[in-house]
Amino acid sequence: VEGQWNFASGVHHANWLYCTCKVINGNHTPEVRTLLVPAESATIVDTWSVVGMCGTGSHDFVVDGVFVPTQHDVSRSKPPKASGKFFTVYNTGVGQGATWSNTAANALGIARGAIDTFVDLATSTGSTMSTALLRDRPMVQTRLAESEAIVGAARAYVVESARTAWEAAGDGTLDAKRHGLPLRLAISHSIHEAVRAVDIVFHAAGTNAVYRKNPLERYFRDIHVAVQHAAALPLHIEAAGKVLMGHPLSSVGW
Repeated sequence: VEGQWNFASGVHHANWLYCTCKVINGNHTPEVRTLLVPAESATIVDTWSVVGMCGTGSHDFVVDGVFVPTQHDVSRSKPPKASGKFFTVYNTGVGQGATWSNTAANALGIARGAIDTFVDLATSTGSTMSTALLRDRPMVQTRLAESEAIVGAARAYVVESARTAWEAAGDGTLDAKRHGLPLRLAISHSIHEAVRAVDIVFHAAGTNAVYRKNPLERYFRDIHVAVQHAAALPLHIEAAGKVLMGHPLSSVGW
């Protein structure tokens, strides 16, 4: 295998690298497969100079002519060799949802951090135009409550959707429309809702939020990078709407 892959989050701490490749089979037909390559066989390319989420270290890496044995060659389009509730993580029907649930957790975590930081700020700080503490202003109180409700609702949707899909996969009753659709929709929805919650508290903090000494500035940058992830693409929400309207499941990953 040879090539260059991007967005390798945590690559400096990895033992194995996940390489999605096009493999030409005996019929000369390309097939997308996943090859697992030892980290020491790759070269990290320092590309992660970004506006937010700098700590993920999502650099590129290059693999040049590394042999990958069959046992490290996986096709995600084929059913797993192991089945049952103890092997649910290998179920192709929940694989993408299980992977991208992490992106939802990341976004909601950023929002939770922003809200908690805002509360700490509001209890001790006023603003340029008024010495009254932010915590004592009705509009600020309203914005805080709105953000709390947004994050709580989005998180509940993800947790419930993930739980029902996981249980259905383990029981052998997984259905793409009843389980896969809510999970994928919940993931994309939650990331966008996390952005909305962070934006609310960021603006409620006024000019306090623009200083780098205030962590709100970092949460703002991080969440606006997080929402750029493929898991939050609007096309996933569009795909869910199509299915709810009676169209067939056709989007990649469903």
